[in-house]
Amino acid sequence: MKLTELLNIAQIRFQESVTDFEVKGLSLNSKDVKPGFIFFSIRGMKTDGKKFAKDAASAGAELIIADTNFKDDYKEFQHAVFVENVRQAMAEISCAYYDNPSDKLKVVGITGTNGKTTISYIVKSILESNGHKCGLVGTIDYITGSHKSDAKLTTPDSIEMNQMLNEMVNNGLDFCVMEVSSIALVNSRVHTIKFDTAVFTNLTSEHMDLHLNMENYLEAKKILFDILPENSLAISNSDDEYGIRILDSSKGEKKLYSINNQSDLKAENIKIGLNGLSFDVKINGITHTVISSLTGRFNVYNILAAIECCLTYEIGIDTILSAISKFEAVKGRFNRTMLPNGACAIVDYSHTSDSLKNAIEAAIDVRNSEGVNGKVITLFGCGGDKDKTKRPVMGKIATDLSDFVIISSDNPRTEDPMSIINDIEKGIDANKKYEVEADRDKAIMRSIEFSKKGDIILICGKGHETYQEINGVKSHFDDQEVIQKYSNLAK
Repeated sequence: MKLTELLNIAQIRFQESVTDFEVKGLSLNSKDVKPGFIFFSIRGMKTDGKKFAKDAASAGAELIIADTNFKDDYKEFQHAVFVENVRQAMAEISCAYYDNPSDKLKVVGITGTNGKTTISYIVKSILESNGHKCGLVGTIDYITGSHKSDAKLTTPDSIEMNQMLNEMVNNGLDFCVMEVSSIALVNSRVHTIKFDTAVFTNLTSEHMDLHLNMENYLEAKKILFDILPENSLAISNSDDEYGIRILDSSKGEKKLYSINNQSDLKAENIKIGLNGLSFDVKINGITHTVISSLTGRFNVYNILAAIECCLTYEIGIDTILSAISKFEAVKGRFNRTMLPNGACAIVDYSHTSDSLKNAIEAAIDVRNSEGVNGKVITLFGCGGDKDKTKRPVMGKIATDLSDFVIISSDNPRTEDPMSIINDIEKGIDANKKYEVEADRDKAIMRSIEFSKKGDIILICGKGHETYQEINGVKSHFDDQEVIQKYSNLAK
């Protein structure tokens, strides 16, 4: 496609002096630029695209698109176009370049603090059980058909996003289920994408380093519902304090799910155990029993959201219930391993204050359902270089709810691990039972040594991740592998 054609579609004004050319590709990373590319120079939180504009030009970028406010920084570049919002321009141009791929798919967007990944996989499983071909974009995987790759971001930049959606279309897929982060929404990564359905899970304190307060966080998440077209569906959790407000300006048809409050789809007669859960739902006046190998009250919400979503696409309830009964937990989401001594080790991605609370409460429910006098032993840490406000809150939650806590490292990144642990300890009462072991490997070993029959060892924070980042260096680390390594210590 010619440059002028792309710029016209995106309604970007440009000078007549701009030389037209056949656009061969788009990039915001100078390392990926090749001859005939457009380079988007973006000023981010950690770096400035201006620093790499020369590299992009040297690599063959025919045009640089930059922010009008920094026009003077680009005087040396003959071929440059300036816009008010580079991220939005990038989304509009990439959408046009890849021929508006979201118009050719039914795109389901899932947002909220917790539960996005599990819901996306359940929805994908149900859709495929009904004969649909479904792609996925989320925290763990990008799936565009037969091709599957590890995710780099929960929601990738708009260029990669439109490229993947185009690949899904070319591979004959008819659905895409997508996790949509608040960071993606405020940074226009899904700008121009046409969503068919949007799902809201919950909203609890997270990313306060970016959003500063909960109202800003809500407004960021609300973008997904505000951009829905009139013939779409907006699904929300009426038990969450933000669940109704997030739908305020949505043009989509509104549907609610819940356990406690009134809704269109309400769970009743909930039973939770070590081996799974069950509950009843009433659909069109008929009561159906949902049975799943997932466990924990939070997974009742996840399943309800998935059911509400898939009912929209006229999938029979029997097909939905069958798919849910066969669905296995996503890697790193409350994965259970029985130890030789009768204790159960659970690996979970819970890395926010609310998800940690949900995971511990789920562990307590599981422990109580077994009718044994076991302890809940929680091991967790907090990530470095990110929201510090949640650290003492998580310390308090863990020690208030658990029988014993081991505070360790998550991904310290460039921070001192003990500095992070000290922040966590600020929220802990002096009489609480806990210990500190910054080395996560040793901490997991300690939790297994400490366990007895009927105990639940809850290992939180990293979930599906297979690395640990310390001093900016990533090394292989998998909680599940460490559990297996030390399982013989459970006597």
